[in-house]
Amino acid sequence: MVDFDSDTLFNGAAAIVATIAVVVFVVDVEFGYSPVSKFALVVLFLAGVFALTQRTSDHQLTLLGYGVVVVSAVALFVETVNTFDVGNALTVAGLLAVAAVLFWVRTRVDENDRFTTGRRATLALVVVAALVAGVLVVDVASGGPAYELRSQSEVTVPDSDRNQLRVASVVVTNPTPLPERVDAPNYAVCPAGDWSAHRRSTDSGERQRPVHAHLNVRDGYNEHVLSFSEKTYPVGLYLDGANLSGETFPIQRTDACPESETGAPFLAVYEAPDDRPSARPV
Repeated sequence: MVDFDSDTLFNGAAAIVATIAVVVFVVDVEFGYSPVSKFALVVLFLAGVFALTQRTSDHQLTLLGYGVVVVSAVALFVETVNTFDVGNALTVAGLLAVAAVLFWVRTRVDENDRFTTGRRATLALVVVAALVAGVLVVDVASGGPAYELRSQSEVTVPDSDRNQLRVASVVVTNPTPLPERVDAPNYAVCPAGDWSAHRRSTDSGERQRPVHAHLNVRDGYNEHVLSFSEKTYPVGLYLDGANLSGETFPIQRTDACPESETGAPFLAVYEAPDDRPSARPV
């Protein structure tokens, strides 16, 4: 029977908190750089925990440290396959490989439940830290992906499926040696010029409802672009107003939404700050 004392309490609590922290960081924390850098930081932390297990004389702390490493490593593997969408077959194969490795490493421990000496574990930690530092330097120095909005010169509104109007494409180019997460800028659209002929009347007929326009970059969820490659995502337009069917409207790139409501109607496409709405009715 295991003796439960203050050492057991604090060692167990530390192991649980450390495991939760790693899992939350891996799964739920948005990282501003490449996922490789994020995963490398987790590997560095786990290498530190492993070095501690090899240096301590506390048998209980060693076993709990192994638990932190194993659970966190499995969480890291699951998040990796989800991030890069490797498919169910490779995920299952990878999990079986992880299970095989766990069975194998059990045969490598000595009578004190150690894999190696504390000195070697510390040297391994130093090597891992140097490699992780190199990855972080490369990631920060090389910058993130570049985004280019390629819009059409005009759009013709069909009689139906107005939510499916493709008016542009966003090309994401990754010039770095590391895969990067796609986080497209907040592209916005607004009806500019005189749209009075396309405003809907209210039920009372006293005033007109504004014309609404909205852009949607269909870049999916948790998308990534691999190193030295590019991806293209369609940009859809939602346009709501009166007497739009069959009409053709020019599309112009602008720095902001024009304030003028005179002249021929057109659609102004621009990059808006993240805290601004991506549409403005007129």
